[in-house]
Amino acid sequence: MVSERVLFIINVSLGLLSALLLLMLLGVKLPSLGQAQYALDKEEPVCMLEWKEELTKFDDIDRCCLQARQQFECKAESRDNLDWVCGAGEGLQVWLNNKAYNYCKQQPYW
Repeated sequence: MVSERVLFIINVSLGLLSALLLLMLLGVKLPSLGQAQYALDKEEPVCMLEWKEELTKFDDIDRCCLQARQQFECKAESRDNLDWVCGAGEGLQVWLNNKAYNYCKQQPYW
């Protein structure tokens, strides 16, 4: 037989799950982990374009995200205060810090 304590834990878990499903049914939007991480990061988003081993700061974050998304892949790689590089290895590479990368991941085209 199942103990009373186990049944209580199962009932509480099912109650929390049903509350969460009800919120989803009513259309309440809960922040995703990416949005929470973006909101808690206090640094400024930084985007740099690298072409022929020369880095240039790119101030338009939306266009930077589009350019990064057009690249073959994005991978975590540290350089100065930049944390992500998007590119195919040769040619244009887009360097982003964590704040910019999390912003880009929230865009609908990412």
